Amino acid sequence: MASMNAALDSVAPEQLRGMELFEGECPVTIAWIASRMVAHTFASGEQMVKEGDPAQSFLVVLEGEIHFQRYEFHELIIVPAGQATGVLPFSLMKTWAGRGWAAVDSRVAAMDASHLRELVYRAPLLAQRLVSAMTERTRLFTRMQESSNRLVALGKLSAGLAHELNNPASAAVRSASRLRGVLARRFKGAVALRGQVLSPEARDLLSELGELIVTRAQCQQPMDSLEKADRESELAEWLERVGLSDELAGGLADAGLTLDEVGPLAALLPAEEIEIGLGILQADHEILCLAHELEDASIRISSLVEAVKAYSYMDQNPIADVDVEQGVQVTLRMFQHRIHRGITVCQSLSGNLPRVRANGSALNQIWTNLIDNALDALESLPKGAERVLSIRTQAEPGAVRVEIGDTGRGIPAEVQARIFDPFFTTKAVGEGAGLGLAVVQRIVRSHKASMSVKSRPGRTVFCVHLPHR
Repeated sequence: MASMNAALDSVAPEQLRGMELFEGECPVTIAWIASRMVAHTFASGEQMVKEGDPAQSFLVVLEGEIHFQRYEFHELIIVPAGQATGVLPFSLMKTWAGRGWAAVDSRVAAMDASHLRELVYRAPLLAQRLVSAMTERTRLFTRMQESSNRLVALGKLSAGLAHELNNPASAAVRSASRLRGVLARRFKGAVALRGQVLSPEARDLLSELGELIVTRAQCQQPMDSLEKADRESELAEWLERVGLSDELAGGLADAGLTLDEVGPLAALLPAEEIEIGLGILQADHEILCLAHELEDASIRISSLVEAVKAYSYMDQNPIADVDVEQGVQVTLRMFQHRIHRGITVCQSLSGNLPRVRANGSALNQIWTNLIDNALDALESLPKGAERVLSIRTQAEPGAVRVEIGDTGRGIPAEVQARIFDPFFTTKAVGEGAGLGLAVVQRIVRSHKASMSVKSRPGRTVFCVHLPHR
């Protein structure tokens, strides 16, 4: 225990005999257990063990209450008086995975774990209860770890979605802000032009130029850079000849107008009115561009929202006829923020798969874990290495086949048989809890499906077979 300064004393058999934990054991056995225990006294709030301490003792709380907390969980594990903790029979526990402290003034009896083998034979009823307690503890930790993993995965997806949403949202805000300024400038020009007496020819020409701008904006055909530069140069020279600043030349060229189209204005309007008219035309073009940017940003946001709804199967029954390919694609969309230039996504989708009767949200957890692991493998490769995420679907007799592969370092052959075991991971310490594939395996089995893996350096493929009706 961490607190070696805590007061120590012996444990009397009477202190154990009244506990339900030791019910049914003979007095001789209880006396043997008590003789091999030492009682530690802890003040309220005093630390008992810390993360990483060697786990060397079987513990029984005699008085008070002990709290434990693993570093990756928020939940507390509470051990009241009369219950056991620490190293239990057949436990593989070597170190404490979290910290423990006395919630109130407490006394804890400790037996060295080296006596557990003999305890199992001397106290079979107690051993049975302790094994049950260990099994329940494992279930509890697994549930907590799975919950923590789901929160971590949700956090990753949320961060990615926030990043994805931030770009179009920021673009929409910028466009809306600029749009207000352009509208104000156009309104000011329109008021100024309204006070002038324009000839019918001048009004018709300005209207025609406005229609040309709208038509060309709808076509959205990009202009060659050299052509645009030449057009801008011609317009700048013309503006200077009529006594105007050449600052309007760039905007007019962007709007797709040519010197042949705007040149006749010089014969119909004085320079001041030409400047106002061209300013209005330039503003009209900017308004069209900003409206297009707002529309594009809104479509991107709407697309992301639809992807999230499809991924979570919002407002749908838990069990339904699921389009597997749609689920794979919307899951891949959730990882768009991680698929950067160095990673190539190669998709080979059947396009006509039969629907699968399944929990769509649960299937998406499968694709989420497999794609997440594949991206982790690719991101760990050295610079310049081939990084390919491959997704393939295929219809088979009575089943739908989904393959998710990567060109990472591969899974060592000697550990491939253990990758679906809870808490086993090939990732570095702190980078994985070893429950992702265990969760995938459980979901696969709950759907009466099967999964296999083939791995070698440079190629790993997980294959899921989902039965259909």
